[in-house]
Amino acid sequence: MAQRFIPYSVAMVTPFTKAGNLDVASVPQVVKYYLDHNIPGLLVSGTTGEQHCMTIAERKQLYSLVAQAAAGTNCQLYAGVAAFKTNDAKELAKAAKEAGFSGIMLGFPPYRIPSQQEAQVYVEQVASAAKDLPCFLYNNPRRNGFTVEPETFARIAKSVDNVFGQKEAGSPENVNKMKALLSNDQATANSLGQYSFFTGSDSSIIDAFTRYGYTGITSIAGNVYPDQVKAIVGHLLRKETEQAKQIMETIAPGIELLEKAGMIQSIKYLLRKQNVPIGYCPPPIQDISDEVKEALDEILFNN
Repeated sequence: MAQRFIPYSVAMVTPFTKAGNLDVASVPQVVKYYLDHNIPGLLVSGTTGEQHCMTIAERKQLYSLVAQAAAGTNCQLYAGVAAFKTNDAKELAKAAKEAGFSGIMLGFPPYRIPSQQEAQVYVEQVASAAKDLPCFLYNNPRRNGFTVEPETFARIAKSVDNVFGQKEAGSPENVNKMKALLSNDQATANSLGQYSFFTGSDSSIIDAFTRYGYTGITSIAGNVYPDQVKAIVGHLLRKETEQAKQIMETIAPGIELLEKAGMIQSIKYLLRKQNVPIGYCPPPIQDISDEVKEALDEILFNN
């Protein structure tokens, strides 16, 4: 059975003004940048999209604007859905469905730290609000202070018809544990091929695929290296590890600098230099220093 999600998408950055407000007028031009670079899929309003800097109404508006801008293309749209309250997350899931999105990345309530049972109920309730949309869960304990245990994921996959994977930003070892649990359960074993396991770390993508069983990436570096990351994913899917390593060597210094300087701030600077009206990060996150800008210019524009 084919996977429900494509293996390569890019985590879209969200345009904000210097004052920290959602820049609604710039969204179509931002989406055009991705379409012009033949990005096959966009993850909208995830961590890289600074989702919790927006109100629920703004995030719904962003879904709608992105969908309108991508209409008539083959670009897959995945909605980042996570909220402090279950009802707000359900509202977002419904909005993603109404906007015509292809799927949902379902994150967990930040700061609140639910139990495993509470997390399962949360997923069941939010996923049921958009039954026609496939969902993948987002496990990001560094940001949330909460970890989806592999056994919890397996129970959710068995009980929720439209959950088909997980973005694992916690322990890489969890991926093969989740796969084993799915394989050992008759209810999910036959559909194992439909599940996707995403990394969000570009710098460790080769290990993620070759050592830990990941099958895709929602890329951050793809914002500035769209063709290279796409090619790396293609090679990894074909088990062409050496070719993937060769491409990674050409962009690894840039990715390292992006990570050191602050991924989102750096990406927004680089896109502004290309006349993409992406704006800035809402305070308290600050723009990068002139020194970092010069270093990024040297790596990204002077080679």
